[in-house]
Amino acid sequence: MMGKQRLKSVWVYHVDAGSCNGCDIEVLDVISPYYDLERLGVKVVPNPRHADALLITGPLTRQTRISLKKTYEAMPPKPRIVVAIGTCACSGGIWYNSYALYNTSPQRGRDRLRSGGPEMIVPIDMYIPGCPPSPEEILYGISQLLGIREKKMKGEYWYALPPEEKARKESEIEFKIPERPIPLRYWLTLREELRRVIGYFDRDAVLEDFMTLVGKAFEDEKPREKLHDLITGYFLKEKDSRVGFAMRFLENEFWRLVDEYREWGEALREKYPVTAGV
Repeated sequence: MMGKQRLKSVWVYHVDAGSCNGCDIEVLDVISPYYDLERLGVKVVPNPRHADALLITGPLTRQTRISLKKTYEAMPPKPRIVVAIGTCACSGGIWYNSYALYNTSPQRGRDRLRSGGPEMIVPIDMYIPGCPPSPEEILYGISQLLGIREKKMKGEYWYALPPEEKARKESEIEFKIPERPIPLRYWLTLREELRRVIGYFDRDAVLEDFMTLVGKAFEDEKPREKLHDLITGYFLKEKDSRVGFAMRFLENEFWRLVDEYREWGEALREKYPVTAGV
């Protein structure tokens, strides 16, 4: 971003893009006399028109996106540095798929990589993750920004080998596909959708029960009907109505995914026909 040039002083402006105030408290702690951020040449200013850098906390809600955009545009054109503080500002955090956030990714959630945060509308130059990051971590990130400290961590590269291939080097990892009655893509999508129905705490146990029923259903000649009967029996025995509703939800979502991916596969085969031996 700045090459080998070192900034002697930076004026920063702080923007809350919808955080829970956890990261904001840590930012306030950094500028307190105990940590004394100004000793590094960093000064917090009340106006973005005077700021060299923008400190952003929060996952970027739909209500704050316009204010953040206007704040960024009000900054001087150079150097115009943007620092994302906290996991929510880095990627949207656990709220990345929430209806309340501004997320322009067309395939957010599902089995795609997570995306979100202020990077949807402004470019991020430095990420300081944490929930929330400690004042020491914020100071370390800003000191790297100023060129006072160099990075202590070095990049490491790991390689996932194809199934059944043994690792020969320390940087190689044997790749093992978990044995499930459904494809991994189905499992990832169901797990993500189930989070919104029953939450993080119970979703893995409920999904594991559903996988067991799916395995039994596909032993029958009519798996769709068999799965419906098995879930009906499960629903009658289960005392928790939330779990019963979640199983019905999984049943509908599972067959929807089966039909959806089958249609995609057929469309791809028609568009890109493959001939054996070519």
